[in-house]
Amino acid sequence: AAALRAAEEGLLQSSHDCSDGGLGVALAESCFSSHGRKGLGADVDLEGDGAAGVTAHLFAETPSRIVVSFEESARTRLEEIAAGAGCPLRVIGRVSGGELRVSVRGKECVRQAVSELEHVWRTALSGRLRAEALAAER
Repeated sequence: AAALRAAEEGLLQSSHDCSDGGLGVALAESCFSSHGRKGLGADVDLEGDGAAGVTAHLFAETPSRIVVSFEESARTRLEEIAAGAGCPLRVIGRVSGGELRVSVRGKECVRQAVSELEHVWRTALSGRLRAEALAAER
């Protein structure tokens, strides 16, 4: 309900659920180009404990989590909406240039050009299916 209300009030620049691939995938997909716009990057700093904690934090397909982007001027109102709905809201990063950078407790664990991530995302399934079809023809 909080995300819907924020969207209705025009406070969100983007939103993406974390249920398919987890937070890491949602962050990457949120950076991709769309509607004729060039892709953007993000600088994100997360909390976590050790390698297993980082992996679980980035790729757990937890329902009811949404990554949103918004103008700084909307932050106070978003915090009010979230608090009123009993919904946690945590700022984990900022929109940036053409790279997705993810750090955990200040240690960088992902740094990749968004254009490269998007290329893999857009071509991986068709490439894999093409390879399977070619293998079946042999």
